[in-house]
Amino acid sequence: MVVAISEFSASDVRKHLKWAGPLEVILRGARDFTATPQTPLPGWRADDKRPFLFHLSRMSPSKNPQAIVGLAQAWPEMNFIFSGPPSEDAKHLRDTVKLPNVQFHLGISDGQKAWAFAHCAGFLFPSFAEGFGLPPVEAMQFGRPVFLSRLTSLPEIGGDVAEYFDDFTPDAMRQVVERGLARQAKPGREDAIRAHAALFDSDAAAGEYMALYRRLLGLAAR
Repeated sequence: MVVAISEFSASDVRKHLKWAGPLEVILRGARDFTATPQTPLPGWRADDKRPFLFHLSRMSPSKNPQAIVGLAQAWPEMNFIFSGPPSEDAKHLRDTVKLPNVQFHLGISDGQKAWAFAHCAGFLFPSFAEGFGLPPVEAMQFGRPVFLSRLTSLPEIGGDVAEYFDDFTPDAMRQVVERGLARQAKPGREDAIRAHAALFDSDAAAGEYMALYRRLLGLAAR
């Protein structure tokens, strides 16, 4: 028995590992940060109104942070915040990108992450390769618009509430983001995004795993 965290991952297992045995998809549950006490990022006030676009990842080349840097360079009036663990890739990007509208905050706390998700104008995730895509779900829990690549598992995760990049040139990306930010102003939009994020529930995923284990062990369902 193989369990995959997305339909895309399941298709990869079948295709690349030639797996023909039992396979189930249990969508990964996401930790909910919406009730976490918030702490502003360094240099920001709790009630800061400056708009910014947020990116959270380890910033490896597969996450495509270079596309966001290009967007920031072409969009000087918008602020961009990059966060994530202090990986070598992240530190290299921080040390080489010197744009006045770009900030790097590495190794942030849960409270700072919650603040950034709650206050960002939108969340950027133009990744080339994902088996699931946890940060976009975390952003959607706050009702924030997410801007994703249309590659690998991300369309499955973002569904019809996300905006998608088909072209990673700065002008094309900016058009997608501006269109999505305008769409965000429509009544009920944030509620629809939160409702979609609720599909990726940790308790529900745990229940599905428990039911699977009981079935494999021949135990009665509960």
